[in-house]
Amino acid sequence: VLLLGTPGWSYAQPTGPANAALRYWMAFAMLQETVPDGTPGELLARVLNGQTGWDEERLGKVLDANASAIGMMRRGTTVVNCDWGLDYELGPSTPVAHLPKARVLGRLATLAGIRAESMGQLNDAIDTWLAGVRFSQHVAQDGSLVSVLAGKAILEANLRALTSASQTSRLDADTATRVETAIRTLSPRTFDWGAAFRRE
Repeated sequence: VLLLGTPGWSYAQPTGPANAALRYWMAFAMLQETVPDGTPGELLARVLNGQTGWDEERLGKVLDANASAIGMMRRGTTVVNCDWGLDYELGPSTPVAHLPKARVLGRLATLAGIRAESMGQLNDAIDTWLAGVRFSQHVAQDGSLVSVLAGKAILEANLRALTSASQTSRLDADTATRVETAIRTLSPRTFDWGAAFRRE
């Protein structure tokens, strides 16, 4: 107590994780994967595919139950490094329990953006989808083929939503620049398929 009260004394301030995977694991722990009664998975899929519009009455409660998980995922995407710590020395027994949860969380994040857009909150929708793009890259990073396939599915869903929004809404200059910058970071080498096949 005396030391803390001494002028010039300083102590380390808490900082965020240097590894995005730590925040993603927290997000996975927060997931509420049970779909409420009367909310068919087919409806979720149609909304994600752009085949039908957002249904707040039937789908809003799904996102409300997972708001904390989606928020934690978005925080994770602000961290550059992502190391899942996979031990490939175990071969086929390497645990990949994070991938099913990553796929669920990626779909929920895309839906969260669709919901925000339907409520006129376009900037928040764009931010959510851009976070989804970064999340997809982290999911696939240093992974086997199944990791890359999971990341690819998440990426496609968010790019589809971004494309639809850019075609139906007028983006302000700052938002358009952010989207363009994020898209320019993507390339045919966004996912290292060769390395993934070797790990597989």
